[in-house]
Amino acid sequence: MTDADPTLHPPRWAPTFIRWHGTEVGWWQSWKLALGILPRVRDHTLLDYAAALPGEDDVIVARVPLARFVIVRSPELARHVLVTNQNNYTKSPEYDMLAVAFGRGLVTDLNEENWQRNRRLVQPIFAKRNVDGFAPVMVAAAQDAVDRIRELGATGAPVDVGAEMNRLTLDVTSRTMFGTDITGPMSEVVLARLLRFFGRGFMTNASHPIHHISVWVHRRFGRGDAANSRLPMRIMRTAGWVIEPRTMRDLRHAEQVVDGLIADHRSGRITRKDNLLALLMDAEDPETGYRYSDQEIHDELMTFIGAGMETTATALTWVWQLLSEHPEARDRLQDEVRSVLGSRPATAADIERLPWTQAVIQETMRLLPPVIGLARTAKDHDVLGGYPIEPGATVAIILHGLHHHQGVWDRPEEFDPGRFLPDRIERAQKRAAIPFGAGKRMCVASGFASMEATLVVATFAQQLEFAAVSDQRVRRQISFTGGPDGPLPMYPRFLPELKRTGTAV
Repeated sequence: MTDADPTLHPPRWAPTFIRWHGTEVGWWQSWKLALGILPRVRDHTLLDYAAALPGEDDVIVARVPLARFVIVRSPELARHVLVTNQNNYTKSPEYDMLAVAFGRGLVTDLNEENWQRNRRLVQPIFAKRNVDGFAPVMVAAAQDAVDRIRELGATGAPVDVGAEMNRLTLDVTSRTMFGTDITGPMSEVVLARLLRFFGRGFMTNASHPIHHISVWVHRRFGRGDAANSRLPMRIMRTAGWVIEPRTMRDLRHAEQVVDGLIADHRSGRITRKDNLLALLMDAEDPETGYRYSDQEIHDELMTFIGAGMETTATALTWVWQLLSEHPEARDRLQDEVRSVLGSRPATAADIERLPWTQAVIQETMRLLPPVIGLARTAKDHDVLGGYPIEPGATVAIILHGLHHHQGVWDRPEEFDPGRFLPDRIERAQKRAAIPFGAGKRMCVASGFASMEATLVVATFAQQLEFAAVSDQRVRRQISFTGGPDGPLPMYPRFLPELKRTGTAV
């Protein structure tokens, strides 16, 4: 901190891990709050604890080993970083941990120029006309999952809903991205374990010092873009082989599957064009004529598979948990689906006619966001809530805090899908609920993910409901997505009076 820093609480001369700007917190209280984090890590309620810290409209300056973060839980301050002054902020070094698995795809690319070019390449692929064309495939995958759960539930034993949702979203990913089934060679369990491993590294700041060391080495001995170098990924891969060799073997296997499919498309052994891989190969930057290299296609596909599969699966898993706890919301969902669809398969055109279904998903992602936080690095000076931000400062936006802000949400800890009905949602709530991020770096596949979740929930609600095995909710992981920490066993109950007609392609 510099002499230009404003008054902090506790003051700068008093040693502590966390300080507030504007909120008067004494030295002893700050230590109690900092130490209170430890049992919350153990019982996996860290996000709730962080959201409830004093001064939710203030910034918190937090120190961890070798790094300092400016933590934001205010929707207005978050919007300033992500939207109003977004050109001053870029992805932070913490994303290097995810880059170990994803490469330099859209989620992890730290070079602004490269990212803008690749965003222009990818954006048309996720245009509504293309996304709507995937709806029949999504519904078919959802129906196959229902049939699989029917077989599993026939024994009377509970079904692990989390595992089934991961299997389903990988199936959707296989069909839409590659036009072929990769659920055999690429296990959804493998991918989920990868995301948990790298997510823990993301949360524990393991990549921050490695990134800065790598930048120094790259500038001293290398060429090109030091900030976007692949050297940090290589260092962390090497460490991964020592710490978690099984996970790294899984990653190598997943990459071999993707590279094989790219080669099959290049050689003409696979000629289908109705998939995202083919669209990536045909993509061309309208401004420069640039086309993707195979390495860049590999990185984007690994990003879509890992981030898209796990986040959507997490959201769907919590949907079924929350609906089992709130039967009135579940009954209203079934009534809406029955009224709109009857027994026919859902289509893209039905989505706007399913407002309660959409509201259930949106409220689930508010209450239990499938991405728990975003990190940005300031390129130039800025001010957040009166606190000066210096170039190079890391700003961490806690989505759980935004989504539970007392000034925006009435009864923020309660599950109330009605908040998101079109005639009830308020402008401040729209601005605060950002499970896909906001601004120019908002998830490019948000429309794809939203349609997938809506069609899956509608297809399932036509035919079954889930009952919890226990009244106690499964704990959330301390990871990038905050999914269930272990199996989520539930009993599937099928609705025999709903007999489907028609066939999804």
